[in-house]
Amino acid sequence: MQLISNAFKDGQQIPIQYTKDGDNVSPPLRWSDVPERAQELVLLLENITPQTQEPFVHWLVYGISPELDGLPKGFKHKAEPEEPVALCQGKNAIGNVGYDGPLGTVGRTIRYRFTLCALDRPLDLPPGVDKETVAKKMPGHVLDEAQLIVVQERKG
Repeated sequence: MQLISNAFKDGQQIPIQYTKDGDNVSPPLRWSDVPERAQELVLLLENITPQTQEPFVHWLVYGISPELDGLPKGFKHKAEPEEPVALCQGKNAIGNVGYDGPLGTVGRTIRYRFTLCALDRPLDLPPGVDKETVAKKMPGHVLDEAQLIVVQERKG
């Protein structure tokens, strides 16, 4: 699988509009070459610069149909109660549901990783669960995974 953004390339600086110093909106993402057997996709954005034992979760999206080929800039999903939920956003490390962009430490270069996983079965989870809940249902069901790394260098 491949995971890309037209807002930045792998290894590049994340534009300020996608951080908490800017508009704090999710970047546009596209993916391709999803395995035919995929039943669900999971997307995760984490701070992977060692600061804590576990990576800090900025965004978790699951229940994504493998028929989708991406998410738009500023993605928000709020289904009406009578609508079927095609995908769900989970809790980030701050405790909010949805996207909370990078807010690195001034004077340090912080690395963030977008990870897209293709699963061979649906997770069947409700909206608003955390990474641990999603992670417990994934072992043995990941068909493929793609990553996209960005950095943030906050100036003082």
